[in-house]
Amino acid sequence: MRGLDDEGLRRPVGPAEGPWAQAPMLTLVLHINREAIHHLAEVALLRDLWGHGAR
Repeated sequence: MRGLDDEGLRRPVGPAEGPWAQAPMLTLVLHINREAIHHLAEVALLRDLWGHGAR
């Protein structure tokens, strides 16, 4: 991400992404960000439940 300039973020992600090959790199970056937030929130919830004795 740090190595991408505006042009790099607009460039298509390429064939490795299958049907989304023509999507801009920015779309992939935002998707990965949303997924990380989502899954880390789940981890935080489980951590909190475990800490409160909900076993």
